[in-house]
Amino acid sequence: MSDTNYATVQPEIDENTPEYPDVHLEALDMKFDLPNLNSADLPIELINVILIVKSKIVLSEEENYHAMAVCLAYFEQMQPNLWNKLRKSGNPLGWLAGIVKTWAIESGLDPKAFTSSSSSKPTRAR
Repeated sequence: MSDTNYATVQPEIDENTPEYPDVHLEALDMKFDLPNLNSADLPIELINVILIVKSKIVLSEEENYHAMAVCLAYFEQMQPNLWNKLRKSGNPLGWLAGIVKTWAIESGLDPKAFTSSSSSKPTRAR
């Protein structure tokens, strides 16, 4: 047997970190609660998108779509009623963009990070 040494992980947890209340939204004829995007207890499924959003002043179009994809996957797994409403709605991409933008604003994130509308058609061919 090998004598492998394992280092003990000691996370830096600030006990004085403020608690942020959940965000309460209403869309698609339903009311729902989402975790505050500034919360230290943010679900692990959302951490990668928050790291992207907080690392930029303005998201590129690709980063914006990545953020929307992560949020959509989160809704599918953790908010299935909302996901089903999105799936059945007219213009689900527009609703998704609106919900995510409002969620970010209500969480206290800078709305400038979400500059392009994912619900509009491009003005030029790609």
